[in-house]
Amino acid sequence: MVEFLPFGVSKTAQDIITEHLNTPKTPSTDVFRNPNFDLRTEQGLPSDALYPNPLLDTTPPTDAPVDPCPPGYMLVDGICQPIEQFGQSSYQQDNDRDDPEERKYMSIEDMKNASDEELLEYMTSGFLKNSPLGYLPSKGTEVTLSNMFMPSQFQLLFGKQNEMRKNFIVNELKRRGYYTGMNDGQSTFNLDPSLKQQNYENLLQEETGQTLDQATQNIINTQQELSQNIANDNNYNYYTPTKPVDTSGSGIVINQDGTVDQQSYQNALQQNIINSLQSETSNYSPSLGGFTGGR
Repeated sequence: MVEFLPFGVSKTAQDIITEHLNTPKTPSTDVFRNPNFDLRTEQGLPSDALYPNPLLDTTPPTDAPVDPCPPGYMLVDGICQPIEQFGQSSYQQDNDRDDPEERKYMSIEDMKNASDEELLEYMTSGFLKNSPLGYLPSKGTEVTLSNMFMPSQFQLLFGKQNEMRKNFIVNELKRRGYYTGMNDGQSTFNLDPSLKQQNYENLLQEETGQTLDQATQNIINTQQELSQNIANDNNYNYYTPTKPVDTSGSGIVINQDGTVDQQSYQNALQQNIINSLQSETSNYSPSLGGFTGGR
């Protein structure tokens, strides 16, 4: 029967340990390398090399790289972006930008006294529109009123003021010859000054139901009728001297025989009708032959 002894207590094991302890040891100066694969061995480095050479070439290029972006821009994710905006959030951009100038406020009295240019500049800054974005010059001169009046939540407290301001703007644009009529229940306007004469004639027809020629002839007929009534009045003093009418600046031509040139007279009447449409105090009275109280 074979007897097995533990390795630690066998004579053979003791001899191996003793030989190892008695053999002098010479320290090795070689750096350990993996015998299966070592990058230092593949790169042919000496045995004392601690680290392999880097695989990436970190040598600075001798030629400066070409910047594909224009000055003031930098390449970010393949896109040239402004340097001053890089790294900013949209919130920062909104807060860093310059605030637009505060829109000038015009009272009703200010609008009355403003020139056409000043008034239209104010109106197109928020009160008139020709697109969903407001007034855009590229969209033409036809405009309507925008919704830039008092918000609905203030209508209860300030509704009358809001309505008064809105009505004034409509009437002021009518008076200045920009009103073109109603469309789908909305007042429409055209800011082209060359259309003023036609706009006045359209306004006259809308308010009186007469064309400019018809309104002029109506005034002439009424005046002739009044003159005839005076002539038929027995109490009328035919010899009462009357002051001559000053026609300077009116465009009325006086013939050599002292009579009035009818064509120039009709033209003056038509201009007076237009002037009355421009007046804030004129009223149309068919019984009196036309507009009264104007300028």
